[in-house]
Amino acid sequence: MSHMTEQINMENKTQVLLAGCFYMYPMRLTKYDVKLTKQGITFNELPQKKNVLKTQKSIHFGDVVGCRCKKGKAEKDPSAYFSIFSYQFKGKSKRKRSKYEFSFGLCDFQNFEDNLKVCQKWRNVIVCLSRNIVVNSNEVEFCTLPPSPTVLVFINPRSGPGKARQIFESTVKPMLDDADIVYKVLITEYAGHASDVVKTLKLEDYSGLVIVSGDGLIYEVINGLMSRKDWAKAIKIPIGCLPGGSGNAMCCSINYLAGEPMDPDMALHSTFILLKHRILPIDLVLLQTPTDQIYSFLSVAWGIIADIDYESEKLRSIGSTRFVLYTIMRIIKLRTYRARISFLPVSDQKLKENGKSSKSVKFPRPRRYTIFSNDSNQEALNSVYDVGCVGKFKSLDEGDLRIRSQSMPANMSGYMTRGEKPKNSLTSKSDNKLSEQNEDEENEDEDSGHHSGDETLNVEVENGLVDFNLNSTPDEVFEDSVDETISTISDSTDPVPSPLLSPLDKDVPNTWTTVEDDFVTALAIYLPYLGPDNLVSPDSKLNDGCIHLMLVRKGVSKNDLMNIFLDFTTGEHINSPACEVIKCLAFRIVPLTEKGNIMVDGERIDYGPIQGQILPGLARIMAIQ
Repeated sequence: MSHMTEQINMENKTQVLLAGCFYMYPMRLTKYDVKLTKQGITFNELPQKKNVLKTQKSIHFGDVVGCRCKKGKAEKDPSAYFSIFSYQFKGKSKRKRSKYEFSFGLCDFQNFEDNLKVCQKWRNVIVCLSRNIVVNSNEVEFCTLPPSPTVLVFINPRSGPGKARQIFESTVKPMLDDADIVYKVLITEYAGHASDVVKTLKLEDYSGLVIVSGDGLIYEVINGLMSRKDWAKAIKIPIGCLPGGSGNAMCCSINYLAGEPMDPDMALHSTFILLKHRILPIDLVLLQTPTDQIYSFLSVAWGIIADIDYESEKLRSIGSTRFVLYTIMRIIKLRTYRARISFLPVSDQKLKENGKSSKSVKFPRPRRYTIFSNDSNQEALNSVYDVGCVGKFKSLDEGDLRIRSQSMPANMSGYMTRGEKPKNSLTSKSDNKLSEQNEDEENEDEDSGHHSGDETLNVEVENGLVDFNLNSTPDEVFEDSVDETISTISDSTDPVPSPLLSPLDKDVPNTWTTVEDDFVTALAIYLPYLGPDNLVSPDSKLNDGCIHLMLVRKGVSKNDLMNIFLDFTTGEHINSPACEVIKCLAFRIVPLTEKGNIMVDGERIDYGPIQGQILPGLARIMAIQ
């Protein structure tokens, strides 16, 4: 049955929807046989002599960003043609996309209008299929051009080396024009300008917000949206990110998860993702300090990583090279800090014992991720998913997190990712020492019939909101109807709840782990990249529902510390005995050293206690995962 289904699907994809004879503009003497299927366009030169075969060429719709109809340059020329704008990889290395324009001309009729009608029919089908809009054979004649989305583009001309405006004009703008994207540009004039704009912006006027800057402007926009009374609706507007700063961690992570290159010409590949994107949920983290509540999309850094980020600001004009220089400087003049760090792990997990490394893990490509829970953290886990998403479920035993975006309007289509069992696990018991995963305990679990991942947790995105259900069990999952829950959340104007967090002046719950020690750094991160060439959290996804807490304690040698930073390029630093990584739902850092730096998404905040909890899938991002 499955084989038959696959065969039918393949036949549907290769079924010819349109066929015709065109010339390749402006060379009219050579005619081409052109065929259009759901996968793309194939064309080959019609032979002028019998038994002479010509090489067939193809254009895949996965590379196409737009199509436009045009008229011949001559005044009395009745011909019309359609131009396809495709960004294809050159050569076998697939290191860089390059723009190709294919123009197919038609002069079968004596007047321009009749030729144009044929070209418009081809254009309409091409644009729909390039935007993942299904077109069947019986719909070709009636296929209409989908509406062009309108986006508001924020450009920070002072971000990083100050080239954001130049990047937009030279790379982004031509590609937006190729895709017929309607855009309005806003140049930020002061710190907090973007935040002030989105606080009162009529969001219904735009399909999304596009940010050409570093990570700081993304932070501004997200916190501006979350400060609105209608934050529950506002935070659902899709956000697109294009590199214009020094760090560009969000853009690096999006490119990485989409399988697109970052070098050379990261702006081109990020813009390509923007044009081909799907709307995906992305996790946020609610952060509390003694004086403020803020929202983070990337990381909280303390110790050497925060020092490098903040103290290198004076060299912002040289771009990402500033991070390299200050990494070397800070390792040579190494500082250590004392802190009390607490966290709520997502599952039964254990650290490494006495510095003994567990099995090495390499990350040539993003790996799917699984969340597990144990009984002690069940109530907390349920609470956190109720906050970030719109579902209340009675139980979540072991299961992998699978996220599926249902069909979106216009050019947005569904997407699904699936989990796999993680390599390492941690325990929620308080322990200042490192301990190794007990393989005998794992074997006992297997013998007792305890299998992780038997049940799957589906996270469905519908109308910009997320709900949960357990497809693998017949039990009723939701306490309330989905419709009522969606209506309640979408109209909510209440403050964002934080059920996992105790007040900062109170002790953390007894289900948390607490460690007081001297550290070189602590980093809570929820995206793969922290900056260019810094694959700090290779297991992270846009919406995996957890925080990755990385700790490096006092006693690590300068050589080992340098190797950790060098291994950021591949993600293999997590195999270092000196590097501890804990997957958690919430954390708290209480610095016990008087002076230091704390950076949130690359922005410095007041030094002092800070705590945060995950808000799964709360925001929306334009990406491919």
